[in-house]
Amino acid sequence: MATEIINMNNPNNITYMGIAPHWPSRRSVINLLHQTNPCSMESVIAYNARTDLKNTLGIPPHASYWRSGATLLNKAHGLALEGAPWEQEMINALGSLTFGARLYFFWHFQFRILFPNHPQPLRMMSWEMTTEIMAMDIILGQTDEGIYQGYLTHATLNRTYQLKMSYEEEHRRGHAFMLRLFADWRGDITHEWPSFAFGEPIYESILEKWREPDSEILKPWLLAACDRHTHESKDDTETVFYDFSAFPRTPIEILFLLRLRELIGLQNPVLEHPLMESPFDKLPIIQTPYMPDELVIGTLSRVREDWPDFDQVVALDALKGN
Repeated sequence: MATEIINMNNPNNITYMGIAPHWPSRRSVINLLHQTNPCSMESVIAYNARTDLKNTLGIPPHASYWRSGATLLNKAHGLALEGAPWEQEMINALGSLTFGARLYFFWHFQFRILFPNHPQPLRMMSWEMTTEIMAMDIILGQTDEGIYQGYLTHATLNRTYQLKMSYEEEHRRGHAFMLRLFADWRGDITHEWPSFAFGEPIYESILEKWREPDSEILKPWLLAACDRHTHESKDDTETVFYDFSAFPRTPIEILFLLRLRELIGLQNPVLEHPLMESPFDKLPIIQTPYMPDELVIGTLSRVREDWPDFDQVVALDALKGN
C-alpha cells in the first residue's frame, strides 16, 4: 500500500508511520531462517556429467543454483542478525543466485527461438529476486556484479521474461524504487513502468533528493522509508502483497541507496532507527569477489558446449541493448 503524505506542520510535510506493531522481532526472524533445509545439487551433478538423460533439450540446471543460493542467502541473513560474520556467506549466496539467473535468462531467450509460436512464451524470471541480488551486490561493494545484475533485471522486464502476476498484480513498489534508483544512477537505461511504480510518495521524494549533497535534507525521508519497511515486512496473502517479507529486518533499500551515494562521493546521514541496528548501522566492508566452485565451472563448460552463443546472449553489452 502506498503511504499517504499529508501536512503535519513539519518542514518536509512527512507523515511518519512509526514502527509497525506486527513487525517481527529479530529473534523470530532468526528462528525462521534457521528452519531452511539444505538444497540438493544432484541435478547439477547429473547435468555436468551428462547423465541427465530425460533432459532432452539440454536445459541448464538454473533451479538448483537458485534454490542453493536462496538457502545460503537465508543463512547469511541469520548470521547477520545474530551478530556473526555474514558478508562472505552472502557473497557465496549471491554468486549462486547470479549464476542461476544467467542460466535462466539464457533459457528464456533460447525458448523463444526454439518455440516461436508457443501459445505461452516462457515468463518465469523473478524480477524481485534479481533486484534484491543487484542491491545486495552493491551493498557489499561488488559494484561490477551489481551493475551486471541491474542491467539483467531491466532486460528481463523489457523482454517480458518476468512472471506476469508478480509484475502486474503484486505491485512491489520497493523493488521498482531500487531499479529506478539504479537507472537514475547509470543514466543509460530505461523501462516503461506501470503506474504502481510511482505510487509511493516517500520513494518519489527520495528519488528526487538522493543526490542532494546535504545529507540532512535526505535524512527525514530515509527515516520515513525505514518506518515503511517495517509495515511492508508481512507475509503475502492471496490478495495483499508486501515488499519486504523476505527482508523483514534487513534495510536492503536503504543500504543500497547509501552505497550509491558513497559511490558518487557523497556523505551519508546517520539513521537512528530500529531497522538500522547493527550490523546494518553502517555499510559493510568491501568483500572479496565470489569464486566459482567446481560445480559452477562444470555447468558453465557444458552450457558453452551445448549453446555456443551463451556468453554472447548474457554479455553485459547485450543486456544493455535490452
